[in-house]
Amino acid sequence: MPDTGKKILIIDGHSILNRAFYGLPDLTNYEGLHTNAVLGFLNIIFKIIDEENPTNVCVAFDVKQPTFRHLVYKEYKGTRKPMPDELREQVPLIKEVLTAMNVTIVEKGGYEADDIIGTLSRVADSAGYKVVIVSGDRDLLQLATDNILVRIPKTKAGGTTIENYYADDVKDLYGVTPVQFIDMKGLMGDTSDNIPGVPGIGEKTATKIIQQWGSVAGALEHIDEIKPPKAQKNLAEFSEQAIMSRELAAIKLDCELDFKLEDTTYENAFNDNSYNIFKRLEFKSLLKKFDNQQTVSELKPDITVVNSTADFAYIEDAAKKSEAVGVYVAHSD
Repeated sequence: MPDTGKKILIIDGHSILNRAFYGLPDLTNYEGLHTNAVLGFLNIIFKIIDEENPTNVCVAFDVKQPTFRHLVYKEYKGTRKPMPDELREQVPLIKEVLTAMNVTIVEKGGYEADDIIGTLSRVADSAGYKVVIVSGDRDLLQLATDNILVRIPKTKAGGTTIENYYADDVKDLYGVTPVQFIDMKGLMGDTSDNIPGVPGIGEKTATKIIQQWGSVAGALEHIDEIKPPKAQKNLAEFSEQAIMSRELAAIKLDCELDFKLEDTTYENAFNDNSYNIFKRLEFKSLLKKFDNQQTVSELKPDITVVNSTADFAYIEDAAKKSEAVGVYVAHSD
């Protein structure tokens, strides 16, 4: 594949916002807007941008409507608790901030953010981009390759540490390849997404089965050789559920998206609009990022010379009432 010298940072919007929300204490601005999730999100992302120096950045968000997975299994994610109101109000707020920063937002009904990220990662990889995915969701480890890095941040007490995974790192940790990680989920299920898996098969047994037979399909082809006997019995009885669970766990890599890589160029993030919204949200620590940026249009003096006392009095009165910065009125007797 061509080496373009470009690198794209693909961010799992809701996942990072959720992680930031629980990683920082509740904060509000003068308007009473909750801001801790937005602040935490930006702290995480700026840290990674500083480390990765990407040429392109985009953020994928879920859309609140059923996906193709709900058609396969209507109880999919059915056990999830509702989003807290304090977090829900920050979803449109982070989108407003990202828009002000000229960061591309990608979302589409019928797909989860995971599927959008999976598709974008493969499109960018094929186009010769280095790819960095940022998510708090370990399900995205299945997307790791030798060229695609999955970074999982952890925020605690205002500090952020990040775990990094290429394909070999996933195998070192779980004993299976990123693709086989999907098959593990097919067997063991996932309570957070309400993926049923096979009763009685946990992570340890699922790992051994996939290591030996390579996939759910391979395990079913050798069902008489599966050990222990209880796992063999349950897998035989719930074979269709195992296949369905693998389908639910697999991230889609070929979503139909109205999207161009060129749209994600990361530039002019620190501008008048982003400065104003950071100031409105009272993110004083982030305003320092504008110190070395041309964030406010250069002030060019607009000088008007007046000769009459009446005109001068009018301008002086207007200036005193103005909220403009740098108004200076002088007169000579």
